[in-house]
Amino acid sequence: MNKKDIIALVEDRLPAEKKQEVIKWLLKNPKQQQRYHILKAKHVAKLLRKSGDDRTQKPRTIQTSWYKYAGYAAGIAFLFSLAYVLMIPKNSVETPVYATTETVTSIGEYRTVELSDGTKITLNANTTLSYPKTFSGESREVSLKGEAFFDVAHNPDKPFVVSTDNGMKIQVLGTVFNVRSYPEDLNMETTLVSGKVKVVEEKDQKTVVLNPSQRATYVKNEDKLIVDNVQTENFTAWRQGKLIYDETPIRQVIGDLKRKYRIAISVESPKIMDYKYTGEFDNLSIEQIMDLFEVSSPILYKMKDNQITLYMEN
Repeated sequence: MNKKDIIALVEDRLPAEKKQEVIKWLLKNPKQQQRYHILKAKHVAKLLRKSGDDRTQKPRTIQTSWYKYAGYAAGIAFLFSLAYVLMIPKNSVETPVYATTETVTSIGEYRTVELSDGTKITLNANTTLSYPKTFSGESREVSLKGEAFFDVAHNPDKPFVVSTDNGMKIQVLGTVFNVRSYPEDLNMETTLVSGKVKVVEEKDQKTVVLNPSQRATYVKNEDKLIVDNVQTENFTAWRQGKLIYDETPIRQVIGDLKRKYRIAISVESPKIMDYKYTGEFDNLSIEQIMDLFEVSSPILYKMKDNQITLYMEN
């Protein structure tokens, strides 16, 4: 999507399918919505000036010009209302955007959502899921920012599609899988439990098809897609409050702990960030986890109030 698409929408030159696609894009991009409002206002002003000239020369066109203006004004009102809804604080749980619902979890919160088709989705902490109240069209599409476990209702005539902020799409007919797509993570992961999924990187159309017990990892800064075989329970145990790691970069472990517990974590020794952690935390308190860090790794910690500092001895 680019400025040309916005201009075409402003001037009502898009076919219905493309128009819907551009509006969905605007929903996810507040800055582009502002650009739309500016271009639309300029366009309406131009029409009004033209309408004024026409009234001077052709009185019979006044009513037609007014109806045109009213239509454009209604379009502006629609998108301004849309922008207002999008600015509602994120701690509101289910925010309707016309036919779209948004479910948001906070730090330390899990939530299960059942969609209109019977699909069940469990959201991890600090996650946003956007989905239509009822599915229409040829596919069932939802948008994810964060991490969620999907149990998709089978429908061979209407594929289920998960879109992420990283430009990745996961396409399925009916299956069980986990998607991790936090903006701050270096990687985006799709782990398949059962069934079959297709993972598509939209920019370069990189595509892989996963079988059960396989994981697709999109490495953001290298723009590459990697597939490996994994123990799926390691990637889905968060639903039972467990965190399981196997040579996992400490950056990811710290991110998980910050999302699960209302705690600030800072790193005093830079070399900690090169460390990969192996271990399991089964519904432990943050203090117990820190104690395990000290026993099972070279990482030490200091805790004061709601702040943890990690360090290594020289």
